Amino acid sequence: MPRNNSEASKQLELYKLITEKQRIKQELAFIEQRKGLLTQRLTTLQTEIDTIDHNIKQLRNAESRVTPVARPKIFAETNSYRSFDIEY
Repeated sequence: MPRNNSEASKQLELYKLITEKQRIKQELAFIEQRKGLLTQRLTTLQTEIDTIDHNIKQLRNAESRVTPVARPKIFAETNSYRSFDIEY
């Protein structure tokens, strides 16, 4: 049922609108603050990614310069396996 068209109803409507406006402004301020924090975190992450990527490239270059060392053969490579049957 619609309200009567009186000064009190208009004051109530004005109060509701002002309250909603304040709430939306606060929400926008919070979103801006959050956006700043997220942008800062993205910058930090990109810096870390670039550093790790650079380290990986350095390690790859270092590994390609290392000559493999001949390792002694501890076990002789023979195919002399003995087989036996197990009954169960």
